[in-house]
Amino acid sequence: MVEERQRGVRADALANRERILAAGARLFRQHGVNMPLDAVAKAAGVGSATLHRHFSGRVDLVHSVLDAEADRLAARAAELQSVNRPEQALRAWLLELVQFSTSFRGLATLLAANDADTTLEARHYSLTDACRRLLVAAQDTGHLRTTIDVGDLLKLANGIAVASAGSADVAARLFEVVMDGLQTPAPHDRPPPARRPPE
Repeated sequence: MVEERQRGVRADALANRERILAAGARLFRQHGVNMPLDAVAKAAGVGSATLHRHFSGRVDLVHSVLDAEADRLAARAAELQSVNRPEQALRAWLLELVQFSTSFRGLATLLAANDADTTLEARHYSLTDACRRLLVAAQDTGHLRTTIDVGDLLKLANGIAVASAGSADVAARLFEVVMDGLQTPAPHDRPPPARRPPE
């Protein structure tokens, strides 16, 4: 009986944590990461004390939200690959990555001010692995340049997020430019092969 109660308490605690993470992700997207934590707790249907039992403060909550969202995005890679051509899957996934990176206003300032990790790549190896699988599959079709690697691609996605300064329209325009640049040149656009000097 005691063991059953303990399992129930653990299940309730886990459910509360998941509700807080979901509410945090939603509110941080809508209002930025400086959203009052009491408002996050209220949106999750829990008290402020419950939120602070699970998270030591704002940075801890923000990092936990980022972890959960990054895991979700990494899992999306396999879903997109299963229903799209490789180059389409990569394009759709990269767009979600850019949207994810631009969705939390004030994130870089908050983390830098607290000497916290500001890079997704360092924390989320699953994102790097997902991007690598998508990129290699698209390159194998011959539609994408083989001179770019996963590190380059993630830097480009991060650059779009930073340069767009939270503007979805700017991010979309920059994204299109990057995607056009990744395409393998059409045969008539390719430079002619170098002529061998006469022997």
